[in-house]
Amino acid sequence: MFVECYDKTGAEVYDMILRTTLQDLQLARSVHAIKVFIEPREAIFIAAVKIEKTSTPIYLSDMASYESKDGKLYIDIDNENYLPNLLKKLWLIESRNNISQPDRYKVIVNDYSFDPDKLIVSDPSKELKRKIYDALFRIMPEGFRLSKNTSKGNIISLISSDEIFDEKWNDKLEEVIEEVKKL
Repeated sequence: MFVECYDKTGAEVYDMILRTTLQDLQLARSVHAIKVFIEPREAIFIAAVKIEKTSTPIYLSDMASYESKDGKLYIDIDNENYLPNLLKKLWLIESRNNISQPDRYKVIVNDYSFDPDKLIVSDPSKELKRKIYDALFRIMPEGFRLSKNTSKGNIISLISSDEIFDEKWNDKLEEVIEEVKKL
């Protein structure tokens, strides 16, 4: 982890805030490298994070067995750790009205429109990226309303300010991303 700022004391404080935030969100082991650049005189905040590889997505077939009968999908839960994720996903794509759960280990989907073989119940990489963005938005200075974020491969970046970005800051963002890629 590296915080770059002209103010040494400010950089140390930001380093502490960053480390505390990553620990609070249980992200410390998921982050391979991070660099934060802060220029308070021009109200600019830049961060780039290189994340560790995550486990593969969990498909419906990884956590349950299922069969289709009479236009309904009958799901028998084998691993209930992912049941909350499954229900959220099903409610999102099929609505709550079409989902019933007669007991803890059974879910029935009426008139389903998705391919159960391709249904991703949990995607650890997306969840990790969401948590990283949450951490970055927590450490970003208050009042910085303008921001641009990107996620390419295992690099997540954010630039933020309270003013329109000058082109030099876009260049600095690319520089910070390149530095983190090398770590």
